[in-house]
Amino acid sequence: MTCHIPKWPVAAPTVALGGKTWSAAVETLKKLTDSYPLALLIGRAGMGKTQVALEVCRRVNCIYIDLTELGEKNMSTVAAVAAWRIIRHKISTLEKSKNRLVEVYRKHGYEGVLSIARVDPLWTLQTALALLENKPVIILDELIPSAEDPNFFELAYILHRIRNMNLQNASFIVTMLPDVYEKIVEKIPPLGNFFTYITVQLPDVVPEEELAEIIATYCPEKIEIARKILAERPDATIREILLELNNTPTRKYVELLID
Repeated sequence: MTCHIPKWPVAAPTVALGGKTWSAAVETLKKLTDSYPLALLIGRAGMGKTQVALEVCRRVNCIYIDLTELGEKNMSTVAAVAAWRIIRHKISTLEKSKNRLVEVYRKHGYEGVLSIARVDPLWTLQTALALLENKPVIILDELIPSAEDPNFFELAYILHRIRNMNLQNASFIVTMLPDVYEKIVEKIPPLGNFFTYITVQLPDVVPEEELAEIIATYCPEKIEIARKILAERPDATIREILLELNNTPTRKYVELLID
């Protein structure tokens, strides 16, 4: 059997991406980040946002930040984490660097970088990005976890800052749920108008015509089982189908003749 079905939490840098729609989303996001400071990836939980974002990272210079891992979410922490990742990656080549941010990192580590970012996040980002030869895409996964988040408008303000920074040497991709997107469009019209040009939306349900291709990426032997799952639960997400396939043996059907 040639099964390599990902387990919880399913999305991972080592997991392949299946489905024409999802591959098209990757290509569209790449084009958007060439033209705009910010692109959005919208989709239900479990429909592949993180895996699409990680696939972008396979193809371009990328800094991936999982916002669920940050205790404090604001522009300062976003800038500090991005700068810290850049410096940590480049530190072996920066022995003679007089870059102030690098010197702070050597003395105080991440906390030193964060202290500077709290004063001036834009300078922190620009100074770190100057260390790179190629323009990176900075991915902010799950910036706003829910439309009911008590810090909703504070987190949405980060999108304002990113847009207005208009960095020439970096672009951002932000993933979010449909209800978060809809609330921003309704409550913050300036952002909503901008979103019209920069948004990629994944399907709300798994297209039947793409199911076989998606499942074949992980386990061709279980395509028919996946079809049965989707027929019984048309609103099942990709994650739910894959997790169920992990616990479902491949069945061999035998026709029984009954006298």
